[in-house]
Amino acid sequence: MSKQLTTIEFHGAKLIAVAGDRPESTLVAMKPIVEGMGLDWTYQSRKLQSHPVLSTCVAITAIQMEGDDQVRDHTFLALNRLNFWLATIHPDRVKDESVRQAVIVYQTELADVAFNHFFGKVIASGAHLTAKEAGGIAKGVVNKALTPISAKLDELMQKIDGSLAIRPAGVAVTSSRTARGWLQHYGVVKRKRGMSQRVSSALKSLSFRMGYVISQTTEEGKLCFHEAVANAYFTVGAGRHLLPKAVKGQKEMGLEATPIPFSQTPA
Repeated sequence: MSKQLTTIEFHGAKLIAVAGDRPESTLVAMKPIVEGMGLDWTYQSRKLQSHPVLSTCVAITAIQMEGDDQVRDHTFLALNRLNFWLATIHPDRVKDESVRQAVIVYQTELADVAFNHFFGKVIASGAHLTAKEAGGIAKGVVNKALTPISAKLDELMQKIDGSLAIRPAGVAVTSSRTARGWLQHYGVVKRKRGMSQRVSSALKSLSFRMGYVISQTTEEGKLCFHEAVANAYFTVGAGRHLLPKAVKGQKEMGLEATPIPFSQTPA
């Protein structure tokens, strides 16, 4: 990886990044971000290294940071996974009010600021894009649905502009289910009116942020979501509170074997 560092000013803090030609190859230093939010770096570092999705996008490299007198190992995360990591932090679990507000600011603005720093001019010029392509990318940024920019243009539009992969009716998709199917899978038997629709909307939004394609049958017209998206939603996302106590802690449900009580879980 190139070791040419770029500094981005963000609410009085200096964020460190290494530019790439795509979001997935652009890396951001995580310790300055975590400490800028006022969170504990040791805990967040362990979470990055152990997370099944985020750990695949982490790079440890020896770099001399600004103000340091020697080369040290630093942890970097791919830009296209920054929003996903931010979503794993729950502001309501942060007791310090100033830290809680900093977390909310970072979750609201950080990924877009970093993305626009490296790719905003390219999108604004639109020299190599059609109107539809430029509009699709801009829509993804505005809606905080930052997804990997693929080498193939059709894959890019499919992920960011919400295009659906169509499969024949009756053909099983082993790694995808409808919102109702995932609720059943996670043991959510008692459901309030409209819950399936609300969960479907949440999984759709999370699919955009994580870069997973949403499938749809040609006849049934029902949206199906990848298991990685469902796992993120029900294990570390907003869907955790939906899980009945009876299934918490079960490995086959995709949860930790001995989960920490929610009230004591660090941000």
